[in-house]
Amino acid sequence: MFLRIWRYYNHPYRRWLLPVSVGVGVYFYLLWGQYHPLARLLAGPEGRGLQSVVDWMLGSLFYLPLWEFLVWSAVFWGMVLFWLFFFAQFALPVETLKERGAIFVRLLYYIAGLHGPAIFIQDGKKIESKAEKLRRGPGVIVLDSASAAVLQTEAGFTRAVGPGVVFTKGGETASDGDTVDLRKRSASLGPQGEEDPFAPRGSNETDEAYQARQGRRWETSAKTRDGTEVVARLVVVFALDKHPDGLSEEAWEKGRFRTRFFGHQVSVWRAVTHRPVDAVKAAQGEGKTLDDRLLCWDWLPARLAVDIWREYLQRFRLSTLFQPSPDGSPMLDFIAAAIRERLTQPQYRELGLDGQRTGEMLPSREYALLQERGIRVMAVALPAIFLPPEVENELVARWTANWLVRARKERELVEQRRNLAKKQGEQEAAEAWATLIVNEACAPADGDVSPVACLDRLLAALSRAVQRDPALYLAHKSEFDALEMLWAWVHNRRIETDAADLTAAGGDDHA
Repeated sequence: MFLRIWRYYNHPYRRWLLPVSVGVGVYFYLLWGQYHPLARLLAGPEGRGLQSVVDWMLGSLFYLPLWEFLVWSAVFWGMVLFWLFFFAQFALPVETLKERGAIFVRLLYYIAGLHGPAIFIQDGKKIESKAEKLRRGPGVIVLDSASAAVLQTEAGFTRAVGPGVVFTKGGETASDGDTVDLRKRSASLGPQGEEDPFAPRGSNETDEAYQARQGRRWETSAKTRDGTEVVARLVVVFALDKHPDGLSEEAWEKGRFRTRFFGHQVSVWRAVTHRPVDAVKAAQGEGKTLDDRLLCWDWLPARLAVDIWREYLQRFRLSTLFQPSPDGSPMLDFIAAAIRERLTQPQYRELGLDGQRTGEMLPSREYALLQERGIRVMAVALPAIFLPPEVENELVARWTANWLVRARKERELVEQRRNLAKKQGEQEAAEAWATLIVNEACAPADGDVSPVACLDRLLAALSRAVQRDPALYLAHKSEFDALEMLWAWVHNRRIETDAADLTAAGGDDHA
């Protein structure tokens, strides 16, 4: 019996009753001892000891004037409430007077045993004791800078709250699936690490490990246009949208979270209230409530990317996956960029066979689904693909048989590019040389320049240029010797022409 009484009073909701019950019991015992013969016997002949305590308590209680009793009671409880309010504001990081009053009221509820749950949410994970889950009174939730949540009652969802201190109403709480992490998240589907999805079951591999490996294989398994199975490792980076579509500037400013992480009040509401349902559990009737069958809010982005991966791979042949894409990038990067465009843009460019653009712009249904759930995709990558062993061996054998032909073609291409660059360089050098010589030789100084004088200057400039470059002279010594002889003849011819012109000019003056 005593054990049952102890368990009753040791319950978290009834611990405050224990000291109150003890105090009331002692009081009534003392009151009873005032008239009981055994109490008088214990007090002794002079009435001291227990009897004196009883007399003092009864005198204070029954012989004190009523107005003094009320005044002292009011002073006592006023001081208790004042210091309770004073110390309550240091229990949580509250700022405004309204928040200070709210924490004071909830502290009174706590003393009376009528308080609600006190919950701490860190990195999107709820931390609370088992007893707090049963509380239905007004409570408090503390969220760190990377967390947000949607509160609900038995009637449904009520509001979305962000980082900081949140005071809940009676019956209002946040379940395990109603909390979100505001930071960037990444989801990876397909084979992990160095595992081979097509490898048979190993000798040391358990049934659970083998089934898990095969499950990861079928997550991203797809087939090409020629019927070859390709398993990909697909990675998607996403976060709650910090600026959802369709919001005015006032609504955006009112609901945005003052944190360096992504997230918005509308995005949190959409992500939690639009969570997908696990079709397998729903079909099999698993889960006692709807919350047991709801998936996490971050389940959708990677699965949408896998659906687009399967759709696009059906338009490619296996051989084209190892060829450059139409824009020159690797084909896998090209496909990943096309998936990302479809998840991040309201409209996307349609892909045809083997990656050729059709030129058609289509609305992205996947982007609309993500917007309905407050999610923004940032990056999509295909780090690796896996092929069946027989297909991989065939590709290696085909590459080994044709590597010499490809090497010769690549060599011919390199030689063609080299000859083209050589001829282009020679032409540019000749043009630069001719421009330099002509500008120095035939630039008119005073009046017109005769052809003989221009040729004389040209050859003289050429001779000076060759003398400044000994390497050029040694490479073409015979040609430059011939040019020296030609320049000497032209120079003498110019002297004779100038002398004849002077003689003719003197005769004309004499006449």
